[in-house]
Amino acid sequence: MSTQTVMDSRPEESACLSEVDFRSSIDFQFLLGEAIRILNVLGSQFSGDSKKLQSLRTRLEKGRFHLAVLGQFKRGKSTLLNAFLGEPLLPTSVVPLTAIPTFLEYGPEVRIRVRYQDERPSREFSGKTTAEFVDILHGFVTEEGNPKNRLGVLQVEIFHPSSILQHGVVLIDTPGIGSTFTHNTEVTLNFLPQCDAALFVVSADPPLTEVEAEFLKQVRDRVSRLFFIFNKVDYLNDGEKEAALGFFRRVVSRKIQSREDSPIFCISARQGLDAKLDEDSNLWTQSGLDQLENHLLCFVVSEKANALREALGKKVRDILEDVVMRMRLAIRALQMPLDDLEKRLTVFEKEVKNAESQRIAAQDLLSGDRKRTLESLEQLAEGLRQKSIANLEGVVGASFLAMKDGGVDEKTLLDALAEKVTTFFQSSAEEVSQSLGRLVTETLRPHQDRADELIERIRRTAAELFEIPYHAPESSEAFEMKRRPYWVLRKRVSTLPIVVPEEAIDKLLPTALRIKRLRKRLSRQIDALVRQNVENLRWATLQNLNDAFRRFGLTLDQRFEETISATHGAIRAAYTKRKEHAAAILEDVTRFESTAAELGQIILKIQEQDLPSR
Repeated sequence: MSTQTVMDSRPEESACLSEVDFRSSIDFQFLLGEAIRILNVLGSQFSGDSKKLQSLRTRLEKGRFHLAVLGQFKRGKSTLLNAFLGEPLLPTSVVPLTAIPTFLEYGPEVRIRVRYQDERPSREFSGKTTAEFVDILHGFVTEEGNPKNRLGVLQVEIFHPSSILQHGVVLIDTPGIGSTFTHNTEVTLNFLPQCDAALFVVSADPPLTEVEAEFLKQVRDRVSRLFFIFNKVDYLNDGEKEAALGFFRRVVSRKIQSREDSPIFCISARQGLDAKLDEDSNLWTQSGLDQLENHLLCFVVSEKANALREALGKKVRDILEDVVMRMRLAIRALQMPLDDLEKRLTVFEKEVKNAESQRIAAQDLLSGDRKRTLESLEQLAEGLRQKSIANLEGVVGASFLAMKDGGVDEKTLLDALAEKVTTFFQSSAEEVSQSLGRLVTETLRPHQDRADELIERIRRTAAELFEIPYHAPESSEAFEMKRRPYWVLRKRVSTLPIVVPEEAIDKLLPTALRIKRLRKRLSRQIDALVRQNVENLRWATLQNLNDAFRRFGLTLDQRFEETISATHGAIRAAYTKRKEHAAAILEDVTRFESTAAELGQIILKIQEQDLPSR
């Protein structure tokens, strides 16, 4: 891996996009706007297509780019984010963060939204001072204010008018790795697939620990683009900085394979925050954050824009191809002899009825596969119950061995169980999600293929009957983990009336009897934890599976209905006009021919934009 150190030079704004990329981005926006304008002029018959294009344009204009900030505890991640915000908003306590991602996105004024893991409504806070906002965040995202996430927080969103957030960047503050709260590292890794890129923050005290190096290897498999941030350089002289950077480069080269140059940005987050607070542009430059900010904005503008443009371009072409096909169907139906049109319409309507019958049969098959998939979930849940009991009993056994004779501490044992519950079930949730995701994909693929074939047959029949070309739209993913389970870390389980706590009785008993009673209580605790948490995971996954099959079925039905409406509707409308001997037939033909030609040119231009990147 080769790296370059960025310390002094600042990229020019013009370097963010090449002339070709910039022109392509502007051209695509213009072409999309032109397509919307053309469809709006055509009238209500194409209003649905116009709305789809407008939705895609909104996505293009409001594209969100997720940029995670990673690093070991106390490397200065929160200070770096505060420097970008221009105020000390994020808590920088000596106590580690809980396993809660914090999203920083643009808003005209500072506002905080707290989302919970269960069905509780979100809480919002606004109109506060910086100090008040810090206190609010402290109560939700720090281990001190919200130990082991007892409040059940899913994520925290901070809306802020920072300049870097105005460009579609969403900064994500992740839990620090390497602290005593080991579940933070695992939660961060599981969260990374949702991110488009990451900032990996290190510093010179020491340059890179073994924990960070191992974490970095795992990060590399989950994030396609990684930026290295070498913080706290203001504490080093030139010689110390070069030595620390050299060590960092060597370790990174051994640990990860990189096909591109990965710049290392030398910064002082503390100086950057001071610069923003004092409005000192010279100190901001000296801190190195101007180079980092500019580089990130260039990256977002160039690579994000191109990727988003290409993805949306395919969807735009699909929509326009469908519109052009309908216009060509209408043109042919308006031009051919009426007897010929009636014969072809009769043949096509028979094909539509046949397709309707096949769709009903396909729905029955889909229902059967859904039941079999739910049976697989139950098998996974039962296997997880057995595995989790063994894991939690192992934690208890190890904790007993680690304690001195007579020094049994029930709180310590319960804390160890709670810690294991978080890491074990978070990891298990990811495994179950991935396993069932693969199963759902494999199960739905034949249905998708059959539906695509059925829809294509309708379009192909119309195209062949009326001697016009056709275009098959692309398919989409079906399963995603939308509902997230929440973990119960401790359950009150007792066989006695709630008058005298069992722990109080234990203090009066000999050590051997006290340990025996404690083991029984812990066994009941494990049973209760396993039963509750496996059910939470099973229930959340069950809802996801039901949603996946429901969405899939509805999507296929919608695509089928849209195809029938697009093809049969266009032919029927032309036939009705022919029967009525409407005087505007020639005018309609001329208008459709002209519009189809315009849209055809837009399709070709969008397609040409993507050719160099393929």
